[in-house]
Amino acid sequence: MSLELLNVLATMLTTVIIGATAIAAIVQLRHLRAGNQITGQLALRQVLLDEEFWKAIGRVRLEIPALLREPAFVKFVRAYHVGEAPDDDERFDGPYTAALTVGRNLENVGNMIRNGLTDRRIFLEQYVTLVLMAWEAVEPLVVIRREAMGSDALWEDFEYLTVLARKWAAQSKSTYPKGIERILPSVVGRGRAAEERPPS
Repeated sequence: MSLELLNVLATMLTTVIIGATAIAAIVQLRHLRAGNQITGQLALRQVLLDEEFWKAIGRVRLEIPALLREPAFVKFVRAYHVGEAPDDDERFDGPYTAALTVGRNLENVGNMIRNGLTDRRIFLEQYVTLVLMAWEAVEPLVVIRREAMGSDALWEDFEYLTVLARKWAAQSKSTYPKGIERILPSVVGRGRAAEERPPS
């Protein structure tokens, strides 16, 4: 066997080994990324399904709408965010702290999704309703805060997350895999057909 042939075979073998190493590295990176995604999703789940977080959402949804009709509460929210001492009203502290808990947590989630630290599709499949419900509850407070601070940057990652959630909700009717039989018959269209049926 000639020296040239040995050189060619050695070069080809080296190329194959480098290619196999690159493929192995890609596979390992995918496994690592999948592991990181699982860890991230579990961390988000722990935050978003926490009892205190759900109590905060409940307080915001139930108490904030009535408080917003009180000029003193609106003044309290404005003062809170421009560094002035808000009027001390114990009725405002608990509900507003709950609103801050909801907003801050979902602001952090929105930041993670915007920066690609967690999978957008997996998150929205699980939490789209939660995001929409939470934003609806705090949106009037966001408006007051932004006007008081003169900035649109406040909770903008939460806003971004809500935009994604609204698009997802408008486009995705079901996440059930296509082509797989269902156990229960579809209810889509049955409600409308029943409404259109003349009363007997």
